[in-house]
Amino acid sequence: MKITELTWREPVVIDAAASIDAAAELMARQGVGALVVVDHDVPVGVVTDRDIVTRGIASGVPLDGRIDAVMTMGPIGLAPSDDLDDLFALFAQHAIRRVPILQRDRVVGMVSLDDAVVSMANSMASVAKVLTAQILFPHAGDDAPVPAVT
Repeated sequence: MKITELTWREPVVIDAAASIDAAAELMARQGVGALVVVDHDVPVGVVTDRDIVTRGIASGVPLDGRIDAVMTMGPIGLAPSDDLDDLFALFAQHAIRRVPILQRDRVVGMVSLDDAVVSMANSMASVAKVLTAQILFPHAGDDAPVPAVT
């Protein structure tokens, strides 16, 4: 499965010169926990709601301070052609929960660990339905399953 199949909304980005309170407001309005920070549309970092709290508020950075003061620099991203194994490898290797999807230094998506888990759960539910139907209703000509005797 390509990781672009896990993205269903436009990525939410913010300019590096924006304020911390503007980033928090944007996160709240868009219902996201992370933003890709851009400088002239080129991704330069990622900021999460946790970054705002731990690197910003807890450290005394004023809310009108720049968001690039609390972001993680050098975003680790994947290409649209990368797959789920690549995504999980990044999650494990870097202890992160969100990965921007980058194409030629442009943000084209964002995928989270939550997105991947929900997608996998939906896939497993679909497989379970097929398996259940095959167990309960064998194909014509197949012998019916022998009931378990206890």
